[in-house]
Amino acid sequence: MAIALQDGGLVWQKVKQALVGANPGSQNAFRVLREYLATQGGNPQLQIVPYSAELITTAAGYSPDVDACTIYGVYGKGRRTTGTTSSFFQLFAQADNTASTSLIIFGTRFKATGQQFASVFPTGLACETELTIAADTTVAGDTESSAADACDGFVLIGA
Repeated sequence: MAIALQDGGLVWQKVKQALVGANPGSQNAFRVLREYLATQGGNPQLQIVPYSAELITTAAGYSPDVDACTIYGVYGKGRRTTGTTSSFFQLFAQADNTASTSLIIFGTRFKATGQQFASVFPTGLACETELTIAADTTVAGDTESSAADACDGFVLIGA
């Protein structure tokens, strides 16, 4: 399915709302990305793809049904309140998370209580096929983490 893009102004309002309560460093990363895309990046149309820990820990990960796209940013805030079990957040360039490491576009490990991340890609990361968001027990694994070990957040995409 083709991605449904919107005017950047509308999407940035959604990003701002999604970052309420986020670390100021995470908020600042997206503020600087917004400024860059508006002034030097051609002000592209965008889409925010929210996800929850429950969605990304389902069998085969969460595929929001967006075909080839460009990833401009990704944010996640861990749910963990206790424990130290690792969970690997990953974006895959395919329709599920049954992949090898060669199909991972982005990944990071969650292990600490209160952990969050914000990564921005001013020129974008290409996702040439379907996008899948997953939280697994190993890098490039297809065994899903528990929701308590995973994160909630969003992926910011364009054409």
